[in-house]
Amino acid sequence: MGNFEIFKINFTLILLKRSSSIRNFDMTTVTPMEMSRGGAGECEAFAKHNNLFVKQTRKGCIQECFGCDANTEFKIATMESQESDLFYALENTSCCIRFCCGSNRPFEMNLWAGQDNSGAQIGKFIRPFRCALGPQKCCCHQEIIAESASGSKLGSVTENYWWCIPTFHVKDNNNQLQYLLHYPTCCMGMCINCCAEGCCSCRVPFYVYTPGKGDDKKQVGKIVKIWSGFTNEMFTDADKFEVEYPPGANASTKTTLLGATFFLNALFFERQKEAGAV
Repeated sequence: MGNFEIFKINFTLILLKRSSSIRNFDMTTVTPMEMSRGGAGECEAFAKHNNLFVKQTRKGCIQECFGCDANTEFKIATMESQESDLFYALENTSCCIRFCCGSNRPFEMNLWAGQDNSGAQIGKFIRPFRCALGPQKCCCHQEIIAESASGSKLGSVTENYWWCIPTFHVKDNNNQLQYLLHYPTCCMGMCINCCAEGCCSCRVPFYVYTPGKGDDKKQVGKIVKIWSGFTNEMFTDADKFEVEYPPGANASTKTTLLGATFFLNALFFERQKEAGAV
């Protein structure tokens, strides 16, 4: 065997060893945290906040007068500093979808850090097209999915089978149930407790409960639509919400519950205004 053939064999062995070491690096050195970088980490800005104040913006005067259905837009602060906006959310749907499907429309809501969409995108919320909200459905339940800006699933909020009171399941990225979400109830869960936030308070609450029944089910958070003023309530779609997070909720869960706020707004309050209710 000549020197050239020996050189080729040695060179081939070196390449094989290097490719093997690269494969071993890919399998053993890259940790799950590194593989998920850009996922839940994008929403870590929510981790330090125990509550949020969500403000839907008004449409332009001409749009309001002619009933044009523009993309919904939200500015998000904390309850302690309601005028200092920390996040910005904007719906992305076509005019045709908004006109034809109304409050039942599928949409994608993008979320940015900062006061407008010039900041870094940190998440998005996807609402697929489903059958309208209603009792005793066995399939095609309403749903919204929270994702990071890079497309990693953070969690979801899904309509559950219900009889009297609409009920939603808050799930994590592995589709495991974390919380229940529904109106406060009375009369053994058959009726909405209209005085849960005080009589004549003009507050419409949705409470976050731990999974369970009876004494095992405890309220740990809430999403409350508050009175936004006579002009806004009568003549605009601009609603306001207070969000109080469950103790110990992580950034992914907090992002998912923010998505639940957009979801509830579309399901209940946009539909009320479409029907001519206050």
